[in-house]
Amino acid sequence: MPLSRRTLIGSSLAAATAVAIRPAHAAANVLRIGISTSLNTLDPMMVTTGDEYIYANLVFNGLARMREDLVVEPDLAESWSYSDDLKRWTFRLRRGVKFHDGQEMVADDVVASFRRLLDPAGTSPVRSQYDMVESVSAPDAATVVFQLTIPYGGLADILTDRQVKIVPRSATAQLATQPIGTGPFKFVSYTAGDRLVLARHPGYFESGLPKVDGVELRIIPEMSVKISALQAGDIEVLWDLPLEQVKTLSARPELRVDSVPTASWDGAILNNDIPPFNDKRVRQAFHLAVDKKEIVELTLFGQGVETISPIPPSHPFYAKDVVVPKADPAAARKLLAEAGHPNGIKLPIILPVGRPVRERLGVTLQQLAKAGGFDLQVQRLPYSSFNAEVSGKAPLYIDGFFARPTVDTSLFPFLRSKGSWNERLWHYSDEAVDRALDAARSSADPAVQKKNYIDMQAALVANPASFFAYSVNYACAYRKSVAGVKTHPMKWFDLRNATLG
Repeated sequence: MPLSRRTLIGSSLAAATAVAIRPAHAAANVLRIGISTSLNTLDPMMVTTGDEYIYANLVFNGLARMREDLVVEPDLAESWSYSDDLKRWTFRLRRGVKFHDGQEMVADDVVASFRRLLDPAGTSPVRSQYDMVESVSAPDAATVVFQLTIPYGGLADILTDRQVKIVPRSATAQLATQPIGTGPFKFVSYTAGDRLVLARHPGYFESGLPKVDGVELRIIPEMSVKISALQAGDIEVLWDLPLEQVKTLSARPELRVDSVPTASWDGAILNNDIPPFNDKRVRQAFHLAVDKKEIVELTLFGQGVETISPIPPSHPFYAKDVVVPKADPAAARKLLAEAGHPNGIKLPIILPVGRPVRERLGVTLQQLAKAGGFDLQVQRLPYSSFNAEVSGKAPLYIDGFFARPTVDTSLFPFLRSKGSWNERLWHYSDEAVDRALDAARSSADPAVQKKNYIDMQAALVANPASFFAYSVNYACAYRKSVAGVKTHPMKWFDLRNATLG
């Protein structure tokens, strides 16, 4: 059965950094991108930050890839098919693809890469997303077969993910220091706190690509320094532009700013397992207490849109016809009284230090929710402490997540009873939501998926798991000399066609 493609769904220092971004002799055809932090790993299977995702998608390929319009297409695989029961997927590989060291990529490399990912002794952050994979085998050098334990219609889609890249089966031990992939750019050097240097892969399998000679990821922690470097021409691209800067930099004649809708979301995490949010009426009251349109304007400067789930309103599976109750503080207070809180509720709201947008969201909620009977006491904690001290434990805190490659991976781990992220966040359980999620992932028919995801969203409005505030825009800034690059909603870059004027 052939696959039908479908749209789917992170001072003195400034002075030191400024010196680091001005090389004595900048190469004329090297694209320089300003990023924020050092990379913690060069192993593509272990990347977890947005800065690392850029690197992984320039140096490595997966079996499939996702375009800027979120359409999935073949990458190292030239085609794929699946059995009628959706449990056996067969991928035909491109022939003649060369790794950066000159070796030919074959099916055994794909099998080794996935067995490494699936190894229970491994520590990949995404291993649990591939629990349905029972085995991976190579009948011949150009064929890879995935046997699944359940019917799953989205396997090709999740193979676009950031960590499922193909590496040489003989080179896994050296990935941390000398990574080898098949991507359009090959690794040259990395200096923490300074830059990652990549060069054009002359043996890349798509003829004539890439068009630039290299890419440098310049590590510039201070946003003001990064903006100055862009304006001065010391870098050509600024990754992850703060949303408050979109309108300002858009007015600069030498720059181009792209702000695009994404499925990344922020919200207030309501712990369903402990008071007061173990009562559905309190969760419903929280939604009635605040106006999400006002939250978008105050928190994102209008660079986003309110949502009812991790499915963004720009997606065809969004439940645009589901009736969502409008903000009504008086109705919120009435619900709180029915739930045993006639005088409202006073409780802490924990904000992540170092995440300015999420901090702003927390303060905005504190101000807006008071009229609906919620007296929120702001507490701030370093985000690095959230896993140990906050996640799944505190009654109310602010968090958010990058867009996932598919609707299923955006929802199932978060909203399915006993889902991996559900148990780390809000401990939510709803039979109607479970049924819809199970039915959607068991079909490869977009029409069937859409119906079930709309049913899921209707159930979620009636029985909120948490407070999904908005789908946030993602913005990058470019010098006008840069062409052939679009801002990617998944926060990485496709630079195969990039040029410098």
